[in-house]
Amino acid sequence: MKYILLIHLLAAVILYGCREFKRDPVQAFIPGTYIRFSQHEYGTEYDTLVITLQNGSADEYKILRKWKYERVLDGKPVEPEYKRTATTAVYNKGNRILQEIETGDTYSFDVRENILFNGPIKYQKL
Repeated sequence: MKYILLIHLLAAVILYGCREFKRDPVQAFIPGTYIRFSQHEYGTEYDTLVITLQNGSADEYKILRKWKYERVLDGKPVEPEYKRTATTAVYNKGNRILQEIETGDTYSFDVRENILFNGPIKYQKL
């Protein structure tokens, strides 16, 4: 009888442990570099997001945004503008989205197409 109980407990521990190996494909996809480029009559914009895991136990990520805007004024290029920001985001496993803590912005992912969405804005993963 003791052996049957021991076998059942061992099987329960193994099944519970296997649950940890089943990773969320979106969460595994998140870390990386994402780029966006747009050009229009007023200038050219380069936008890069670098997302890294900051705290795995809390599903917390660091988002570094590097932005460059080359403005055109009266048909002539103006000195480029640069912006660099770092924020923190938390992954919501239920909705499979990444939400910035400071701004509340949400990021969703299309794993098959290698795309990150920030609302209607689309970034391509490198």
